[in-house]
Amino acid sequence: MYTGNHLWHHASGRLTMGSFSERRRTIRIATNGSLNVETASPGPSLRLLDVGMGGFSARSATPMALQVVGSYRFLTPDRKWSAILRARTVHCQPEMLDGKPTRQFVNGFSFTDPESPAVQQQLCAMMDRAVNNAMSFS
Repeated sequence: MYTGNHLWHHASGRLTMGSFSERRRTIRIATNGSLNVETASPGPSLRLLDVGMGGFSARSATPMALQVVGSYRFLTPDRKWSAILRARTVHCQPEMLDGKPTRQFVNGFSFTDPESPAVQQQLCAMMDRAVNNAMSFS
């Protein structure tokens, strides 16, 4: 399972990462509005793009700092189900459209304790809702 340890420092001093296929160890489900995410601690508004057993990605209007651990509330649009999970920001990059950056950022997160039985239970419930409501794989 992905642990978020696939970060490298480039000779220029910039933090760089391998490709998504090198980092991602679990399937991601495109949520297509079937689930939402909110920061449970102070932070920017997020739009959930996809979720998996190892992490999630979300769009924001401002860049998020790398390696910061925060609490995130995942919930159905009707707010009848929710779960709070802790995750670390592992990448943040400008969203590109037709080769040009937009005013949005795509942030990648890895869950901090995905092997814990309590976290596994919440992740399974979240994935069940994502699959049953979205049915679109990324």
